[in-house]
Amino acid sequence: MPTENTQEQHVTISRLVAGGDGESRFEDHAIDYNTALGPLRQTAAIPATSICFHWLPAEFASDFRAMIRPCLIMVIEGAASVEAGSGEARVFHPGDLLEVTDCNDYGHDVRAMEGQPFRAAVINLDAGSGLGKAPARQPSAQSLPFLRNVTGDDGRSHFEDGALPYFTGDGGSLITGEIAIARYQFVLALGDLSFDFHNAPQRQIVLPLTGGIQGENGDGSRRQVAPGGVYFGEDTTGQGHITRALDGAVRFSIFAHLA
Repeated sequence: MPTENTQEQHVTISRLVAGGDGESRFEDHAIDYNTALGPLRQTAAIPATSICFHWLPAEFASDFRAMIRPCLIMVIEGAASVEAGSGEARVFHPGDLLEVTDCNDYGHDVRAMEGQPFRAAVINLDAGSGLGKAPARQPSAQSLPFLRNVTGDDGRSHFEDGALPYFTGDGGSLITGEIAIARYQFVLALGDLSFDFHNAPQRQIVLPLTGGIQGENGDGSRRQVAPGGVYFGEDTTGQGHITRALDGAVRFSIFAHLA
């Protein structure tokens, strides 16, 4: 069962898989870090197709259902209980990971916990061919803020603010549109991280699940991305930016490489 951790030794993932009796069940899986890139440790890149973001109200509770396609769910705020068809339930907090592959069985249910809304990023692992299709959704008045870092005409990196629109879902939930990605990887940065001027290695979305990011550009601007924030790193050319640990905390994050 997932516990609060910084994923420092390896990446621990709960998997929800189809059982031989047609009911879903949990398995545990670990992925080792295999590359050191400067002050960062990272896993191999894993193929994927898209990423989107979900928000569930504090009272959210779903019926048992299977996923439309395999996906990786990353908790970024709040907590949720997931119950498998086997009867086992696990509670997931920020930094916990759940890979769901039970696309053709009895499925699982999800409940927001601890009296607060729950937010998650969902990476779709393939185009999927599960039962049913995603329902039509209506635009919501709410949106998800993000920070982007891009290279300007002056060759320096510059911060920009933006927002991803939400659409309404079942049970009062909200979901963004899908953003195409090619792959993703898990990245660990220790609390003494201080990475001098460098470019983003590729256009990517960085999601700090624990810890955070303190960035500085050559124009003197400084911004912070706290755990649960959404950061688009797209300054692949020019002077680049400086990255430091936020408040000296270990950062466990996802790098989703944009397609």
